[in-house]
Amino acid sequence: MHLTMLRRSALALLAGATLLTAAPASGAVRHEVMVTTHHNAKYGTFLVTMRGLALYTYRADKPNRSNCNGTCLAAWPALTVKKGVVPIGRGVKGIGVFRRSNGTFQVTWDKKPLYRFISDTKPYVVTGQGVAGFSLARLGVKASPTTTTTGAYKY
Repeated sequence: MHLTMLRRSALALLAGATLLTAAPASGAVRHEVMVTTHHNAKYGTFLVTMRGLALYTYRADKPNRSNCNGTCLAAWPALTVKKGVVPIGRGVKGIGVFRRSNGTFQVTWDKKPLYRFISDTKPYVVTGQGVAGFSLARLGVKASPTTTTTGAYKY
């Protein structure tokens, strides 16, 4: 009788282990490098995409919450990932993700949503610093609320 109980326990443990390790492929998590840094004399070290496009933060955002939608989002596309992708940074700590109100997943840096600027079309070119409440995501520098435009962008 004791041997039968041991066999049953062993089978139950094996069955449980199989259930725990047999995760469906659709639920698999994939890590992807999304952000790295670039340094120049004018701005110091700042965040860029893996293609070298500058990344920005928006002063109206809250931690893990974007306030850039509609026409704002058209000019400042959010850096997003597909469901199940965990964004990581190369040489950058604090990279995360949150779900936007439209269901997409936006990449963050220290809980600040990250954006590109539609006018930045070449690697390492920065044209959006200080435009409409957006600041270049720079290491060691707090985002500047100063706006260099005269209201050309109203969101």
